[in-house]
Amino acid sequence: MMFAIAWKATVILAAAFAAAALLRERPAALRHFLWTAAFAALLVLPVLVGRMPELGVAAPQVAVGGVANAGAAPLNDGRSSVRAVTHVKPAVDWIAVLYGAGLLGTAAWFLIGAARTARLVGRAQAAPELGADVVATAEAPVPLAWGIWRPAVVLPAAALEWPRARLASALLHERMHHRRRDLLAQAVAQAACCLFWFHPLAWLALAKQRVERERACDDAVLREGVAAHEYATHLMEMVRALAGRRHGWADAPAMAEGSGLETRVRAVLDGRRDRRPLSRGAAAGIAAAMLALLAPLAALQLRAQAAGTLAGIVRDPSGARVPGCRVTAKNADGVHEESTVTGAVGDYRFSAVPAGHYTLEFASRGFKLGEIETELVAGATNNVDANLEVGQTVETVVVTGRTLAAASAQQPKSAPQRIPVGGNVQACKLIRQTRPVYPQELQDAGVEGSVIIRAIIGKDGTVLHPQVVNTAIDPRLAQAALDAVSHWLYQPTLLNGQPIETITTINVGFELAH
Repeated sequence: MMFAIAWKATVILAAAFAAAALLRERPAALRHFLWTAAFAALLVLPVLVGRMPELGVAAPQVAVGGVANAGAAPLNDGRSSVRAVTHVKPAVDWIAVLYGAGLLGTAAWFLIGAARTARLVGRAQAAPELGADVVATAEAPVPLAWGIWRPAVVLPAAALEWPRARLASALLHERMHHRRRDLLAQAVAQAACCLFWFHPLAWLALAKQRVERERACDDAVLREGVAAHEYATHLMEMVRALAGRRHGWADAPAMAEGSGLETRVRAVLDGRRDRRPLSRGAAAGIAAAMLALLAPLAALQLRAQAAGTLAGIVRDPSGARVPGCRVTAKNADGVHEESTVTGAVGDYRFSAVPAGHYTLEFASRGFKLGEIETELVAGATNNVDANLEVGQTVETVVVTGRTLAAASAQQPKSAPQRIPVGGNVQACKLIRQTRPVYPQELQDAGVEGSVIIRAIIGKDGTVLHPQVVNTAIDPRLAQAALDAVSHWLYQPTLLNGQPIETITTINVGFELAH
């Protein structure tokens, strides 16, 4: 799924770069919103992938790896190099570990910058003569905008001595950041970069958003009537004052930065620039276009690159084929699941199956449920046979005793329960049952309990090697149950007409009538 999200993110970012190129003559505010919408789409993408209805891509089919049940040997048909991985999982998913480390490292980088900027703002002194939202501190190298819910303009302490026009331009620029919700847009972009820290286009897009953000605020200042040449001079003076003091950990929009200053000043002095603000219609258009791209992209599955075929034969322990066996293929990487039934000669086949990690389940009456995990690789065909094991039987007997105060005792009853079977398997059947004896001293003492016995039903129907598996039971009850069960006689399980040994579980309950 990670690969699917990565290539879909590439499509979104590539579309944003293409749209930004087409809109290069339009206002910077429009392009800034475009980048913000792209980052928002990246945040929503992982949520939508796997929840949208799948849209398959029609393409020639290829085939993929296979499966085998426990105890089955994978058989390759010689036409591919696909490996069947039998019940083997890597101890550590190193891809997930690496991704998590990168995500945490990127998030820490942004959070440390935000914490340092927040501390800088917290130490600043209020400057009420310039406005309730203005603070000043010697730690700020240039004017900054900070705070999403509680906006603040942070000025260098020296800014209080600046010429009035230069100070007014700085305050107007930073307040425009707040009016335009640039801090919120920056948070969205940084969150997307945390999720896609490995994607170079995400970081290039973050740089583009930052450039367009400052240009959009420059345009807003010029729309307020500030002369372009004067504003360009203010930018140059603030960058000169910066002189290497800009702190690398600062995480707030700054009015003056050394990088890209030349192109920014040129844009300010270019009288042909479109400096209009972002209109609601334009914002709605960009949002609608991004949604129109995101919805089908999240649902799209590249089956053309991952379709394959799973096939094989299901056999019982004697080597005979098992028809009517239910085979289910479950994709561990997504929601894809398919099911089929083996044919008259015990064969199964899945066509056009997406590549990935699968669990195949084999279910047939009278046999244990078999399953295995395997990795399906695109571009190959693999046939793997599965061997089923005969299922166990379960017997339940309830022995009822009476307390000293009881007027009468209930008749003991038994409720044998056997796993239903079909095909070539005939289940064993209890034909002689010796009743367990409830020791009188235990009845008088009010001792109750249930004894669980695991045993083997031999080919002659006798009970072999009975063992009590719940050791917490009173040993006298356990012995009473063993004494009775060891004399039971079964009609043995028949596989293709031949008796075989099978495992059985017997529950003997000792209850008192009250």
